[in-house]
Amino acid sequence: MLQECFKPIEFSLKCCVPAEVYADLGFIVDEFCMLKKMLLTALCCFLAMNTFTAAQAALPQEGRHYTSLTKPVENAPEVVEFFSFYCPPCAAFAGRYGVTQAVEKILPADARMVKYHVGTMGAFGDDLTEAWSVARVLGVESLVEIPLFKAVQETRSIKSKEDIRQVFIDAGVSPEQYDAAINSMLVIAMTAKQIHAAEKFGVTGTPSFFVKGKYLIRNGSIESETEEAYGQAFSEVIRLLLKKGSA
Repeated sequence: MLQECFKPIEFSLKCCVPAEVYADLGFIVDEFCMLKKMLLTALCCFLAMNTFTAAQAALPQEGRHYTSLTKPVENAPEVVEFFSFYCPPCAAFAGRYGVTQAVEKILPADARMVKYHVGTMGAFGDDLTEAWSVARVLGVESLVEIPLFKAVQETRSIKSKEDIRQVFIDAGVSPEQYDAAINSMLVIAMTAKQIHAAEKFGVTGTPSFFVKGKYLIRNGSIESETEEAYGQAFSEVIRLLLKKGSA
């Protein structure tokens, strides 16, 4: 495009200046052509640098968007989320921010995301970890997750283990299903696994997202203009980290 801009100037020189004068001005024309080449080269370099800078800016930056674990967790699922039903940001991530859903959408076909409950918060934290084990064993996580968040944080109706059980029943799980599951070896093992995972990853807060057992997302660094866009921006950081080191 810049080269096209120079053509009218060259044409004007040829048309407006007598031929003999134009010939005498050859050295000026040569200088002009050299200047044109220099400007074109500079423009190409500028555009290339801008493209590179934009690409670099799009990549997650260590220390800003994520931190690397000093001791990576071996054989970890591609994405692990730790949450608590007592944690307001966790409720936002699962609800209006749509972070969990956005991350699930960008996962490669051979990747998996695991969600563990942390029982260190609240009076019924451990019981809710057990309840999340029931939800996972029965495959009803999507049915009970938001109702449990609401029961804990909004209506504050969780006053006993029976109240937790009632949330499952209200969500469509039969009393027999719930009672059989909560007393099963599968739920006991799943609860122990969640507790062990939180210790192994060194979880100090929720929500916490770990990628490939190596990277911890810094939630506050994700920039967006809307709540909905936050989930998309968050999942994009995870998508790029999943590709990190695999190319």
